[in-house]
Amino acid sequence: MKYKKIIASILCIAFTAGFAGCDNTEKDREAISKVIDDCADAFRDDDAEAFLELTCWDEDDKDYRQIEEYMNYSVDEDYRECYDLIFDTIEIDYDVDDIEVNGDKASVKVKYEIIDLSEVDFKVANLNLTFMDAVKDTKETSSIKAKIDFELEKGEWKIKKITNLDKLFAFVVMINPPEYVPTPAPDPTETQPTVPDPTDTQPVTTEPSETTPTTAFADSYDKAVKAFIEILEQNRDAIWAVESTFGIEPVGIYDLDGNGLPEFFLISDDGNEYSATLHIYEYNEYAGEAIEIITSPEFITQGQASSFMLYLTDKELIVTYTYGESYYLHVSTDMYALGEREGGIHKWDLCETYAREIVTDYDPETDTETTTRLFYHNSGICIEEEYMPAMKDFTARTVISLHQKFVLSSNDPEYGLMSKPSNRRYNYTTMHDYLESLIA
Repeated sequence: MKYKKIIASILCIAFTAGFAGCDNTEKDREAISKVIDDCADAFRDDDAEAFLELTCWDEDDKDYRQIEEYMNYSVDEDYRECYDLIFDTIEIDYDVDDIEVNGDKASVKVKYEIIDLSEVDFKVANLNLTFMDAVKDTKETSSIKAKIDFELEKGEWKIKKITNLDKLFAFVVMINPPEYVPTPAPDPTETQPTVPDPTDTQPVTTEPSETTPTTAFADSYDKAVKAFIEILEQNRDAIWAVESTFGIEPVGIYDLDGNGLPEFFLISDDGNEYSATLHIYEYNEYAGEAIEIITSPEFITQGQASSFMLYLTDKELIVTYTYGESYYLHVSTDMYALGEREGGIHKWDLCETYAREIVTDYDPETDTETTTRLFYHNSGICIEEEYMPAMKDFTARTVISLHQKFVLSSNDPEYGLMSKPSNRRYNYTTMHDYLESLIA
C-alpha cells in the first residue's frame, strides 16, 4: 500500500508538471501572438520605431538598417497619402497553434497580405487623386510567404529574424522618388566638392586660356537655350507621359563637358506606356542646332525594381538602369568617356559596359534563403573583385549626380552617391519657364 501511495504521488506530480508546461506554452503563444499583431500594426502605421522596439536588433544589424531604408523616408503630402494607403493594407496571417515554442526560442510561418499593385493602374502613377482612387478601389491582395523567429529577452519575446521584407516593401522601391530618399549628412572630415550652378554657364568675353571655357560666338548661349526650348516643346506629350507614368521630373540641364554651354537631357515615353528613353543633347555652335549625343533606350521600364542613376565623374558619364523584381534585380551600367571635339561638338564614346544580377530565392518550408550574384563586363562574365572596385571608383570620382531614382543601400557599390552633390531636375512646365527666363 505504501508503494502505491508513492507511485500515485509521482504520477500526480508528473501530471501537474505536464499541465503547467502546457499552460506556459499557451502563455508564450499568447505573448508571441501579441508581438505579431503589434508588428502588423507598426507596418500599417509605417512606424519603423514601433516595429524596431519589437526586435532584439542593434543599429548595426543589417535587418535594422533594412527597416530604416524601407520605412524611414520623407515625402511630400501627395506621396505620403499614397504610401499610407498602401501600408494600411498590410496584414500578417498566421495560426496561433502553429507557433512553435522551444525554451527561449520560438518560430512561426506567416503570410503577409498586401494590396495587389498589379491590379492598380500605374498609367497615372504620378500619385494624383486618380491613382489614390485606384488604390482604394483595388480589392485584390497578394500573399507573400515568410517566417518569423523569436527569442526570449529579459522575460519578453522579441523578433530575432523576419524574412521576405524586401518583397513586402517592394512598392517602396517601385514608386519612391529619389528626391525624397533621406540623404546622410556629408562626413565633415572629408572635403566636399564645390559644384557650380549648372545654369551659370554664360558665354565668357575674356581672352581664351587653358582653364577658361569659351564659346565660338557671343550669342551661342542664347541660341543653345532656344534650341533646347524647341526640343522640349517637340517632346511635350512624351515628357508628360513619363511624369504621369513614372512619377518623376524627367528634364535636366548641366554643362557636362565644361565648354561653357550646358547640355540638355530629357526622359521621354516610348509610346507604349511601359518604357522610356534617355536623350542627351548638345548645342553645335557651327551648325546652329542641338544634336543628340547620347540615346539610352528603355532607360526606365515598368516593374518593381525599375530604377536608374545618371551621374558624372571627372572623365565619364555613367548611365545605370535596372529591371526585374526586388527578388530578381538586373543592373546595367554604361560608361561613356568624353572624346575629342568633332564637328563642333564633344563626342561621348560608349567605352565599357557592366552588369550585375542578384537573384534571391526563399523556401519557407526549409527556412533557407539562397542569393545568387553574377557579374558582367563588356558582355562577358567577370568576377566580383573586378566589378565592385570599378563601380566604387566611378562613385568616388563622381562630380555630380544628374538624376537618380534608386533606393541605395550600403550593399550597393554606388552607395556613396547619396553624399554627392545633386543636380536639380524639372517637370515640363517648370523647365519651359526656366529656359525662357535664361534668354537675354
